[in-house]
Amino acid sequence: MEKENAKFYVVDGLDELRKIVQNLIQSCLEAIPDTKEGFINDTDGLVIRIQRDVQFRQLHLDEYAEVFMDHLQSELVQLSEDCNTFLLSDKKVHLEVNFKAYLIIILDVINNLIDHFKIHYSYCFNFKKVVPGRYKQKADLILTKISEKLIPSLELSGLEEKLLEVLKTYFSDMKSNKKVSFHLLDFWTVLINDLNKISSEGVEEVELDLCRIFCYHNFNYPPLIQYYISRLQLDYDAVDNYREEYIRITVEIRKLRQFIIRKGYGYDADAIELREALCHTLENELVCIKKLINMNKKIFEGTGTRYFLQQFYFKISISMEQFLFIFRLLIDKGIVLVKRKADLYEFIHAHVGTVKKNNLSIGNMQNTYAENNRVTAIKVRALLQSLIKQIDEKYLLTIFFFTY
Repeated sequence: MEKENAKFYVVDGLDELRKIVQNLIQSCLEAIPDTKEGFINDTDGLVIRIQRDVQFRQLHLDEYAEVFMDHLQSELVQLSEDCNTFLLSDKKVHLEVNFKAYLIIILDVINNLIDHFKIHYSYCFNFKKVVPGRYKQKADLILTKISEKLIPSLELSGLEEKLLEVLKTYFSDMKSNKKVSFHLLDFWTVLINDLNKISSEGVEEVELDLCRIFCYHNFNYPPLIQYYISRLQLDYDAVDNYREEYIRITVEIRKLRQFIIRKGYGYDADAIELREALCHTLENELVCIKKLINMNKKIFEGTGTRYFLQQFYFKISISMEQFLFIFRLLIDKGIVLVKRKADLYEFIHAHVGTVKKNNLSIGNMQNTYAENNRVTAIKVRALLQSLIKQIDEKYLLTIFFFTY
């Protein structure tokens, strides 16, 4: 069957709806019902006829369903724009009260028809088509109210200001943009409703929930991707231990891969998925860290230092906490100079052991070094006092008697 035939596009009730709009615009009073109730009954009847006509076409079996729906959408969008334009002209030419009321009813009817086709015929609905102005205004009112409450609640959770600015910019752009597609408007609606459900307490839990939601809906909004990339990329001068950072990033990639995503959906379906962009960024960080680890290994092997240090090993009778505390005192005092504390941890891990076989893993030492343990401080002070006594008795008194 040739789908270019004009009858293919004829929908029962649509011509009558178009005539009502024309009569309102041309102020044909005799063609309009006298009462508001009568007008609503007429339009409700047209809605039922239009919906039935489309239903009986069995579009799910028609290979030209998308062509038909695109044409029907265009008709409804144009009618909506014509009504809205005429309604806005009230600022220049005064319209009768009943005409304004009828125009608003017609606009609501068209919006409801669009929603009906969007929900029940999503497989052939053209989501790339720009929404009519009145339809956008209705959505703006609802979504703006939600966003105005959402941002302050996210601020209270302690989120980074940069992330909040990204969300504020996105919400503002969606509200101010007059030419938004059905897809982008639907995406905004679904995203903001899910964000509004976040009930976690604590910045880390909120950040994790946000990331899950962003990845699920594939919110690959360029400023958001840029924010996450800048946050994930490391400052290698501030990295204490490359091996532990390598492990941490590997775990982060695994977490991201486990996030559930909505396949075939997203802010920009043609661009890279948000989850893939984040994983790709972290994988690049792993490559950089691996190169740095290999460079350090070559430096040690090339100078022969690595071989010499491997043979050097001793045990200590005090605990690892006390040993680290002494080193901390020496570093704080400027007696021992180290550029990276990680070098100290790696040295101790490779060449020092304790009699009681304490945990000398690099991660454990890193955590212990940062602690301010009063018990450890008291024990080290007692140890240092015994050393002072030993210096007095063994060295200072001997020198005194020899001089005398």
